[in-house]
Amino acid sequence: MTRPMAACPVCEITLVGPAARELWWVDDQLTRLGHRRRDLLALLYAPPVHYAGAAQQAGPVPAAEVRVWPRERGDVSGFGVRNALLALGGVLLGIAAVAFTVISWGSLGMGVRALILTSITGVALGSVWPLARRGLSATAETLAVVGLLLIGLEFYAAYAADLLGLRSVDAWGYAAWAAAAATVLWGAYASVAPLRLARPLAVVIGQLPLPLAAVAFDAPVSGMACTLLVLALLDLGVWWALPGVRRVTTMMAAVAWASGSLVALVMAFTISSPQSGALLLLASGVALAWAVLVASPVMVAAGFTACVGATAAFPLHDRWEPAVTAVFALALLGASRPPLPERLRTPLPERLRKPGSLGAVAAMGLAVLLVAPGTVYALFSPARHLGEVWAGTSVELAPGEADLLLPSGPIVLALLAVALCLIARVAAPPVVALAVLTVPDLPYPLPPASMVAIATVLAAWAAFGREIPDVRVAAGLTAVASAGWAAAEALATERATLGVLGAVVVLAAACTFVRALRSGAAATAAVALGAFAAAAGLAMDLDVHEAAFGVLAAGALGTAVAAWLREVPAEIAAWGVVAGGLGMAATRPLALSLALALAGAPAFAVALRGDRRPAVWAGSALTVMAWWVLLGAGEITAPEPYSLPVSALLLGIGFLHRRGRALSSWVAYGPGLAVTLVPSLMVAWTAEPGAARPLILAAAALVITLVGARARLQAPLILGGAVLVLDVAHQVAPYATEVIVRLPGWFPVAVAGLAVLALGATYEHRLRDLRRLRDAVTRLG
Repeated sequence: MTRPMAACPVCEITLVGPAARELWWVDDQLTRLGHRRRDLLALLYAPPVHYAGAAQQAGPVPAAEVRVWPRERGDVSGFGVRNALLALGGVLLGIAAVAFTVISWGSLGMGVRALILTSITGVALGSVWPLARRGLSATAETLAVVGLLLIGLEFYAAYAADLLGLRSVDAWGYAAWAAAAATVLWGAYASVAPLRLARPLAVVIGQLPLPLAAVAFDAPVSGMACTLLVLALLDLGVWWALPGVRRVTTMMAAVAWASGSLVALVMAFTISSPQSGALLLLASGVALAWAVLVASPVMVAAGFTACVGATAAFPLHDRWEPAVTAVFALALLGASRPPLPERLRTPLPERLRKPGSLGAVAAMGLAVLLVAPGTVYALFSPARHLGEVWAGTSVELAPGEADLLLPSGPIVLALLAVALCLIARVAAPPVVALAVLTVPDLPYPLPPASMVAIATVLAAWAAFGREIPDVRVAAGLTAVASAGWAAAEALATERATLGVLGAVVVLAAACTFVRALRSGAAATAAVALGAFAAAAGLAMDLDVHEAAFGVLAAGALGTAVAAWLREVPAEIAAWGVVAGGLGMAATRPLALSLALALAGAPAFAVALRGDRRPAVWAGSALTVMAWWVLLGAGEITAPEPYSLPVSALLLGIGFLHRRGRALSSWVAYGPGLAVTLVPSLMVAWTAEPGAARPLILAAAALVITLVGARARLQAPLILGGAVLVLDVAHQVAPYATEVIVRLPGWFPVAVAGLAVLALGATYEHRLRDLRRLRDAVTRLG
């Protein structure tokens, strides 16, 4: 007999002993309970099974005695099948009736025709009573619908056969009278028939006479819209008089009201006549009646159509209509937003105030949408100065651009700002700035000056306002955005650029004394000061690389102020200015070398702070880069005589600092190693094939790597290894490329096949380990 395994060969879990035996027992019990749970679920889902003598059984039937037979469950209920069959039968009967009336009608005499249609209609409508008594209500409803269709066909047959000279009557007029008669007949039938759908069908048929009559009288578009709105008002009376059909009445009234209102809106935007205003006001009145008597949410539609209709009723130019709509929307919003003073208490009921305010918001949104193209154009208008800076203000506009700025735009946005103060104050500051931004036909330089002024106002709002913090933050951010827009717009002329940037610097510097604005104001001041330094240097006819040193000075001042204020956003902005200065100096190598060295000075200064020690890395990197650029500018092909003394000095300083202190090897030896290794690697990459420099560098990197491994120092280990790998890879790359190109085409396929084979072998190995574990468990059991 095989001896059981003491432990699992894969997970090394103990397989012998009391604890292992108890674990297997628990596992066996869990398996048994799982099977029992499955059998009980099958028993509960199965159809009931009757046993002989089941009444005498005192306990539950054991699962072993229950035979569970699988039962296919359909995805359609019995009611669904019934309704589908009845609907299909009704449709087929309707098609047959139409075909008989239209196609076979001419082959029969007048009396036979009338007798057949009347008999079939009577049978269909009269059979609902015996069917309802037998509980076949759905079949009765279907035959009643077929009977209704037959009534309509009888009216059509009478007109087609010219019964009593009906062909002399206008077709639309006869259709209107026939619809009215059918409504009356069906309404009388619905009042006595034991049907559920008869009365709702009467309401649906009752929607036809008025529109058909309007077509018969050649009513214009406005007349049809008025007819539909009156129909929606009459439906309200039906809703009030007949409680049993309120749902279908509401749907029919909604369709009629929406159709009439849509026609009136189209007229208001295309024809712009007082008739459209009157129709929209009528639509508002109908919606208000429904809101008061039925559902308060309808007040949203009433408020919207009231504002638009009141605007259309005024004989104004379309360039001013958005402002009038915004005025009415603001008035409705003020009447819907309690509390108001007692003397101004609105007569609007409490339950209509919220939907009324939503309707006002919708009307205000329409007004804003109408002025949105001009607002977007004004917002991005400074982009036309980016192509030619200081080219003047005479920028030729494309056709139609001047028409985008509506004179009502500032009014609409100002009213929107007032409305936002009532419902969402956090969005008010940017809208205030946009209102000033969209004032048309301002002479230059009033646009940038006005935005500087609005930035000042918003900054004061953010500093001294008593609003909630989110509103003050929004005001501060909008002030920054306004200042940025003013600076971009000021690029048209030299004088405007210097004036706007100087004003922004002064404004931002003043805001740094306010604690709530200090962070954003310091960052804005740093960026504006750098831009002012660049503009001033270029205004003095300096070259770009010469003006870069003014930008670097502004960045250094910004870093000093940020370090004093201890504001991280200001520090990031100041270093962004320094990066801009370095980019400006990049056109001349000597200027770039000097700029890099100067940029390293503030980094070392910032590193004097205890929480900014890592800034020494930036200072070291900038200084080393300055050294490299200088060597490259001097066309020096052997940087080691210049870099080795610096490396020896830095390594000695690092060794002294590391003695007796827990100092990282990166801080102690990283700068000293990088000063020589990096430029040597760059020169080795550009060396001619067969030169001795790459070999010497590889040997030196190998020695540094081994020293780092022996001393267990991370910096020399990683830096030396990285330089060694990059150097060797660069030297071997041409030969490796040549070898890969000469490989046969089957080689990649073979490599892929081997990889897949290795993956399969690994999977099989895992399966073998799992099989061994299962066998061990079986032997223990």
